Amino acid sequence: MSVKLRLKRMGRSNRSFFRLNAIDSRSPRDGRVIEELGHYDPRDKDQSKQFVAKLDRCRYWLDHGAVPSETVSSLLKKNGVEHKSLKLPRPGKPKAAPAPAEGAKTEAAPAAATPAEAPAAETPAT
Repeated sequence: MSVKLRLKRMGRSNRSFFRLNAIDSRSPRDGRVIEELGHYDPRDKDQSKQFVAKLDRCRYWLDHGAVPSETVSSLLKKNGVEHKSLKLPRPGKPKAAPAPAEGAKTEAAPAAATPAEAPAAETPAT
């Protein structure tokens, strides 16, 4: 049996909250759970009450091969759980590198020009 750590949607329309569960991977999203590990309420203003979990039990399931969903991975990482099976969120667009300062440009230019001034080894033309 493959176990996953994933969220189970609860609540009413437009006022949802989620329970964090260890669940068999073959069961539906809101199906039977193995163990309830915590809850997540995205609408709660207080950050400490927004995600509450039994972190020691989450580590236990991760150590025993449970695979966390992407959302659960990011929530656990934000709460300080370090584990090799926690996935990083998918990267978005790559950010543009900041332009170097003016002082860095003047120092970098002579250093780059020095190798170009060295005589290149001549190859015989055939």
